[in-house]
Amino acid sequence: MKIPRKPAIAFASFAAASALFLSACSSSTTDASSSTTTDSSTDSTTETVSSSTTNGEATYDDLDISDVDLSPSTDGATTITLADGASSSDGDGVTIDGDTITITAAGTYVLSGELSDGQVVVDVEDGDVYLVLDGASITMSGAPAIQVDNASNTIVYTEAGTTNTLADTGTYDDTDEETGGAALWSSDDLFLAGEGTLIVDAGRNDGITSKDTLVIASGTVEVTAVDDGIRGKDALVILDGDITVDAGTGHALKSDNEADDEDTSRFVGVVWIEGGTIDLTSGEDGIHAANQVTIDGGDVTVDAGDDGIHSDVYLRIGDAEIDITNSYEGLEAAMMYLDAGTVSIVSSDDGINGSDGSGQSDTTGMGGAPGGGSMPNGGGPGGGSASGTSTTTDGTTSTTSTTTTSGTISVTYTTSTDDTSTASTTTTAMGGVDAAEEGVLVTISGGTYLINADGDGLDSNGSIEMTGGTVVISGPTNNGNGAIDYNGTFEITGGTIAASGASGMAQSPSSGEATLSISFNNTVASGTTLSVLDSDGNLVMSFTTEKTSSSLVLSSSELTSGETYTVVSGGTASGGDAYGPLMIGGTLTGGDTLGTLDAS
Repeated sequence: MKIPRKPAIAFASFAAASALFLSACSSSTTDASSSTTTDSSTDSTTETVSSSTTNGEATYDDLDISDVDLSPSTDGATTITLADGASSSDGDGVTIDGDTITITAAGTYVLSGELSDGQVVVDVEDGDVYLVLDGASITMSGAPAIQVDNASNTIVYTEAGTTNTLADTGTYDDTDEETGGAALWSSDDLFLAGEGTLIVDAGRNDGITSKDTLVIASGTVEVTAVDDGIRGKDALVILDGDITVDAGTGHALKSDNEADDEDTSRFVGVVWIEGGTIDLTSGEDGIHAANQVTIDGGDVTVDAGDDGIHSDVYLRIGDAEIDITNSYEGLEAAMMYLDAGTVSIVSSDDGINGSDGSGQSDTTGMGGAPGGGSMPNGGGPGGGSASGTSTTTDGTTSTTSTTTTSGTISVTYTTSTDDTSTASTTTTAMGGVDAAEEGVLVTISGGTYLINADGDGLDSNGSIEMTGGTVVISGPTNNGNGAIDYNGTFEITGGTIAASGASGMAQSPSSGEATLSISFNNTVASGTTLSVLDSDGNLVMSFTTEKTSSSLVLSSSELTSGETYTVVSGGTASGGDAYGPLMIGGTLTGGDTLGTLDAS
């Protein structure tokens, strides 16, 4: 067993040099809010303008959801008994042709029994149709188990205490415009509700799809699909329920209509979650929307092959519990509003990514410093060339002093306003500068966000504004990414951010509240507690590294600009308010003093 080596530190003002610490990620020039499509029949180019461009961010009322009764009475309902070659009904509005049952009139229908290769079709000229599933099992080969061709609204309701199964098998033909591409498919608005269980096993394509709006209000819904799990092309709204989705090669939850060509004032391409317990597994994004994702409640868990939650334009998170256990990028959108919530993110690339969304995900792994390799042991910003601190500080604009601390040289110096200091070395190492993208902004006003990212932790190809909340980042171990990364500005006027990671692309907020930016000469081992004490010896904040690190940025109202703080490695911090690896306040016992520095 090796004894972990205590790190030497170098203090640097990343904020003052932020103009030189620019994005690790490539930028894109495509406008997120519009796309171009080609009509092959005329060989002409037309532009589709998304509803978000026309209408902006949608409110819940803007979704214009139909007012329907989600607690249907079965008094006087028509009963349909399903049986292979022997299905029957006791009322009007139903035609039976072999194993195809077609509902032709509005009303309430109670379904029970089993079809091993049959289908229920809804084709009603006007009015709402209630399908009350009371122990029904329908499997259909080559087509949906339930297909809604026409109805004002269709409500699929599961009776309390029942388990109901819908399945399709065979191969999906995406050129067939008559046959729906999901085990439960609707051409009009579709509602799911009830107190029972609905199991959907989609062997052809998607699990549940509405070409218009799909609302899940209650009940237990379990979906397994070879492609997308649950899809509302205009809007997908989840109000409550216990929902589990396993989407093989597709998105778990999806809304993909960019615009309504017949009514451009409509808000479409929206996923909206108000509540429920939602467990998502997907080959692509866990949640994907063409225009907007709003999560204002609920408990959401995501294991995604691509992005955890992705919107091409708007993403807003309110008072929700979100746990992204696996993703390429955790959260991605052009306009991101993090208002509240408790969110944890594990990502192989960026944890939070403000982007227009047009970039192609490279799930084979983007991480790694230019030229490959991981964070150097004993290196510093720029892959080791800037770690000498006192030798890279511009003596004409900085005041330096050197002290010996436990045999390790540390350096304390005031901020230089000349960008020829440590930062210049790093920029040269990266060899590239990305311009800020217009229309890209990450706004953080509340909530707690814990990020464990192999790429950038908090990244914006535009700017970042933080007025509240707590963001804690265990960032990259390679110098090709940074725990904080932005192309424009990062203004922080409230809240707390703690960002640990490699130092090659390290950035800190460009303006606002007090900040400590610390670069370590030697790699800090995982599990090391790094603490900051005020001039009276009181513990202000501590951060316990979750992976190797060579930089730490702390910005908080707990710090005071111009005040001198002591940095301590090791020891035990306790009694404070914990946010993942970050603790605010409390007491520290033990540890070794590394040096002092002034907050910017």
